[in-house]
Amino acid sequence: MESVQDIKERLLEIKSQGYVQTHRAHDTGIGKTLEDLLGIKENNIALPDIGEIELKSKRLDSGSMLTIATKAPKPRGTNRKLYNNYRRVDEDGDYCLHTTSYGSKCNNLSFRLILTGDKIILDNVKKVEAYWPLSVFDDVLKFKSNRILLVLAKTKGERAKANEQFHYTEAYLLTGLDMDRFKVAIATDKLKVDTRIGVYKSGKNAGKYHDHGTGFRINKKDYLYLFDTYEKLI
Repeated sequence: MESVQDIKERLLEIKSQGYVQTHRAHDTGIGKTLEDLLGIKENNIALPDIGEIELKSKRLDSGSMLTIATKAPKPRGTNRKLYNNYRRVDEDGDYCLHTTSYGSKCNNLSFRLILTGDKIILDNVKKVEAYWPLSVFDDVLKFKSNRILLVLAKTKGERAKANEQFHYTEAYLLTGLDMDRFKVAIATDKLKVDTRIGVYKSGKNAGKYHDHGTGFRINKKDYLYLFDTYEKLI
């Protein structure tokens, strides 16, 4: 049975390979490819020196940002309403709604994230109802064990397509994550919400509404501080 040191050495070998072609043309390709490279069949590892660990992998976006959850606000159809109420004209003359929302202040559209009860409300001057239940973070919070092996990868190619490639460059052992830390991250602007809505620029749908996804994004270093302890392996 492997130890943490064994896993560290294998991760260093994987890092030395550079960019690796995805093993699955899907958003989950990053995890599937890493599992195959590590030779495991499920996203957990049992190590004799520290016990069971859940394996998680994340794409490193521009500026070392991590998208930890992607979810449109509720109720259904809210993003379309926000787009219709707040859209602007981009450099190509097309309508778009590209904006980042914070917990401590209003942005240039007067959007602000407000924590109340079990919801994150997107407050806005036109009073479009928009909110996320805190369960949006369930995928981050609910893991099988009390430890996570987080592996970060740079990417090339089209996301979730067969030509996507991953370069697994960093790995951390993390313990001790809870919802209170997420609430603090929102209130202090470490965790932000990016709304990216526009139109298709080409093809048969050119000019039609295109929601690129609403992402909860955090800097990599701030993500690590959501945990009680972390250890960098590579």
